[in-house]
Amino acid sequence: MAVHRRLQVRSTTDNVLLLEGSWRHLTTPVIGKTWQSIDIALEQVTLHHTIRALNHQDNVSLLQLDEEDGNTNTLPESVFSAKAFEFFLHCLRTAAGKNNGRLVKLIVPLQEGYLVRSDIIPLRLQDSQYVEVATSFADPLQVYRRSSVPLPDSLDISKLFSTSTAGLLLRQDIDVSADEGIFEALSLAVESDLDNRLSFPWILPELPMRKTLVLVDSNSAHPEDGLGFYIAARELGINVVVLDNAGHWLDEPEHAHWREAFVPMRLTNPPSKNLATHILNSVKAYGRPVDGIITFADTFWPYIAQAAQELGIETASPDAFRIATNKYLTSKYVGHEAYHASSLDEALVIAENNNLPYPLIIKPCDGWSSEGVSRIDSQDMLETAIKSIHSSRHGNDFVMEKYCDGPEVDINFVLLDGELLFFEVCDDLPKSADINGPSIGSLTNFHELNSVYPSILPEKEIKTLRDGFLDTLLRLGLRNGIMHLEGRVEHCSVEYKTRDGIIDLAPRDSEQAHEPTAWLIEINPRPLGMTGSQIIESTYGIDYWGLASLIAVGDKARVRALSQPFKYGPQYTCVMVFIPVDFPSSCQGIFNSDDICADLKARRPDLARQISRCACLFKRGQKAPHPSTGRNTFLAYFNVFSREGRKAALELARQVREEVRFSFI
Repeated sequence: MAVHRRLQVRSTTDNVLLLEGSWRHLTTPVIGKTWQSIDIALEQVTLHHTIRALNHQDNVSLLQLDEEDGNTNTLPESVFSAKAFEFFLHCLRTAAGKNNGRLVKLIVPLQEGYLVRSDIIPLRLQDSQYVEVATSFADPLQVYRRSSVPLPDSLDISKLFSTSTAGLLLRQDIDVSADEGIFEALSLAVESDLDNRLSFPWILPELPMRKTLVLVDSNSAHPEDGLGFYIAARELGINVVVLDNAGHWLDEPEHAHWREAFVPMRLTNPPSKNLATHILNSVKAYGRPVDGIITFADTFWPYIAQAAQELGIETASPDAFRIATNKYLTSKYVGHEAYHASSLDEALVIAENNNLPYPLIIKPCDGWSSEGVSRIDSQDMLETAIKSIHSSRHGNDFVMEKYCDGPEVDINFVLLDGELLFFEVCDDLPKSADINGPSIGSLTNFHELNSVYPSILPEKEIKTLRDGFLDTLLRLGLRNGIMHLEGRVEHCSVEYKTRDGIIDLAPRDSEQAHEPTAWLIEINPRPLGMTGSQIIESTYGIDYWGLASLIAVGDKARVRALSQPFKYGPQYTCVMVFIPVDFPSSCQGIFNSDDICADLKARRPDLARQISRCACLFKRGQKAPHPSTGRNTFLAYFNVFSREGRKAALELARQVREEVRFSFI
């Protein structure tokens, strides 16, 4: 029978009793693990006064009462990290007044070494149906000594926390069968979940080494655009040196904690021809050794490769990146019948001389975010399509090629020394320019609408995509990095159909005359955009920003460890619901709403429970370009998930899209 121990939390200022309760230990077996979980039941907790400042340990003290000898021991603060102490106080507060108390699970490393990244437990536990809060107590590159957990009856709570690297506050609203007790049943369910999520080498025996990574172009005009890369680098213990235009927010003192150094340099897109020289001069100005160099701006990659060669850093050739990041060169490389032009007159001559079949795709050679990409069904549409390309953003050069009407996919590869460590495929539901897609703005534009993870293409066709696209990458010499490719399946055995108001893939009514083939649209030597890496992180347990950083600095052991997904595959079906900018052409285009994500979640808490992450990307009063201009701008996104399957996830996505409320003036 577990021993109950009394706890008190008192103010260190006036010794006022703030909170009291009891805790007991639940036995959890250790079976061949490099880590152990310890269960703590918090019971009979009473909150006497509000605990205010949880971030400072000197505001409160924690006391443990020994009911046998009547002694009261103040537990030493030194064994609690600030994060652990704050977590424990939060757990006590949430247990206050609860008849059944709360169950806390601590994660204890049993192997000597360091964590692959300090936040690995919360990262892998995201959206666990059993966990309400997951908190890491670790610092980046923190080393743990080999330890065994003593018998629980000899422990006080501080010793338990001193051996732990993370804490989990388990949810109370989970339906589990409890023959012995609700806590015991919940603990067993969570153990199975942990086995799924943590069955990979997340404790490495090697000595950790801090690396320095140069980032060319900050990948973020404002901190609200997303800090995924910077968070990953911090938790991995990688120093980031940012090269970007002067006046950037990362150059401001209040944001200095996100980077090791900020070196101002002039960056333009399209890039200047001597960009590699400017990069080298900026690295020299930094004045310290660097281990890697990276960018997330596609058009900069050929120049990054030039600079890396000069710095002695492993890289693919500049020519490989030049082909991969130029839409025309990519199409020609894989054998498409593609044509290059830089004006309407040239396009008309090409169309006439080559008797090009319609529909055609027109897209800038140096484009991104599907901007300036149009499907044209006749020669009369050429002028409008070409005028929609912003030459100041993408240059004058564009490519003309046939439109492949097969289902579109995103496919992402994690490559290390030419070895495929991980890949996944998602279905991009019909876009605004596809024949059977919803109408958003101009029908000729390619606005993203819904992306569904994982794909339900037939396994044979997923293999065709994987093998064909991987072969292209390796022939180009792109052997390392996160590669985000977009493509379609030509002569696909399935197509999009609408049933009960929901568009999804279903078998074709008649067999195709040809075998399915992989049709490559573009190569992006970086993680997917629009904070899309978040959906991979929650669905598969893999963070592309962190992997891209580790690959760039040559930390191969951690790349291999962090490329391993959940043991039993994706934890749910997830749909990234894009809310494009759309308003009547008579409007000025000024956004006239507040946070549309917060509004939807407040009105529909049932939907809020099925949203992993979301963000409103516009503020009231902000002006947005009309979709007919060729600018693909988004108001918001929602990552909507279901554990019941794809049909349920798509139905939730439909409801989210219908429930969004916004207006323009």
